[in-house]
Amino acid sequence: MNKFKYIAIGSTLFLTACVTTPYQKAGFFSSTGGYEDKIISEGVYSIKSKVNANTSPKLALTYWHKRAEELCGHSEYVSELKQSHDLNINPGAVTTTHEWPIVIGIAFCDKRS
Repeated sequence: MNKFKYIAIGSTLFLTACVTTPYQKAGFFSSTGGYEDKIISEGVYSIKSKVNANTSPKLALTYWHKRAEELCGHSEYVSELKQSHDLNINPGAVTTTHEWPIVIGIAFCDKRS
């Protein structure tokens, strides 16, 4: 019985490690990444979209724009973006390091002239 328990736990951990990041709010239960946002002023939002190493940087950008559209209520916003990577170090018997794509930027909901 104990052997089956360890196999089940190991399989779950392995499968979780290979999952791409879904579109979700970042938080305690979203260990694969997600978006964060805060209002800077009326109609201006700071947004961060972070995905895990199994997810493409292009999808991190797609998620950023999806959140901007949700906050602005339309797709006619102006954005200032910066793309980078965050290092995620997993200590253990074998330490691994992965680069997690990040898109950080500001969405201006009202078109700037």
